[in-house]
Amino acid sequence: MKIVTRDFGEIEIDDSTIISIPNGILGFEDTKRYTLLSPLGEDTFPMWLQSVDGTSPCFVVYDPMLIYSDYRFEITDEEQALLKIDENTPYRCLAVAIVPDDYRKTTINLRCPIVINTKDSIAAQIILEDYDFKCPVYSEEYKEA
Repeated sequence: MKIVTRDFGEIEIDDSTIISIPNGILGFEDTKRYTLLSPLGEDTFPMWLQSVDGTSPCFVVYDPMLIYSDYRFEITDEEQALLKIDENTPYRCLAVAIVPDDYRKTTINLRCPIVINTKDSIAAQIILEDYDFKCPVYSEEYKEA
């Protein structure tokens, strides 16, 4: 199927790459279908979580576990039911980024990750109490710059 993206114009995607987010993303609850775009190469971050039904919303995302190796959280029973997930279900975790003009000051939102059941392509944004909204992506030398 062809979609029009915010940053890459019109592109062709396979229907099997569509991710359903039944409850939407905070602030964008009416948009339920997305795809992950990986313009830097397959599974290379950053990626774009792009609505398939319009040019927006579109979010730049990172895998927070690749940046913060100690990032861990639990999914509630209600979230597990929504995601159709258990301890054996493959999943992916994404954190939405804020990318300023100086990309070295990019931050990710660890408080509200998007968890994707990669087997069934169902996702949900979950809210965590123990993490911050703005966590630096790049090295220490840029965190205070």
